Amino acid sequence: MLLDREPPPGYLADSTARVAETRQQKLPGGQGLVIFRVAAEWLALPTAVFQEVVEMRPIHSLPHRQNRVVKGLVAIRGQLQICVSFAELLGLDTLAVSKDNLARRTVPRLLVTAHQSGNAVFPVDEVQVGYRYHPTELKPLPATVSLTAARFSRGLLAWRDCNVGVLDEELLFYTLNHHLA
Repeated sequence: MLLDREPPPGYLADSTARVAETRQQKLPGGQGLVIFRVAAEWLALPTAVFQEVVEMRPIHSLPHRQNRVVKGLVAIRGQLQICVSFAELLGLDTLAVSKDNLARRTVPRLLVTAHQSGNAVFPVDEVQVGYRYHPTELKPLPATVSLTAARFSRGLLAWRDCNVGVLDEELLFYTLNHHLA
């Protein structure tokens, strides 16, 4: 019965478009990214930063904590990890969501990261599969990008008719550690 049900609206068109995409020849020396969405913003971080992507689970708030960047603690594989808001850390508008994102059925996930300066978990609205790119494919940021978002970005990457902000993981985790102190 599960396989006989009707697909969600837009599923067939999205799947057909994905299969019909022409694959471009990639230059050697490419790097892997995980692309994800927070509100209306598509962002990416290098795959080396990630431990895993897990389903959403309860986030337990910390008492007497006024820092809006830290959402609380979340249990991952029996260990409590610090859960951090990308939107607060990067200064993103959480109320802005594009029509395309609303029309698509998405599943929120938790990104479990590990960096030399510490581990963190980030809730995101949507996660896409890994993507390989060459650093020469990055475009410079337009002048209209807010200073907060531009500070964390290496550049923009064209992906599926939208621009993805490729984040500087060193600066991101440095700033995160500053907020945790």
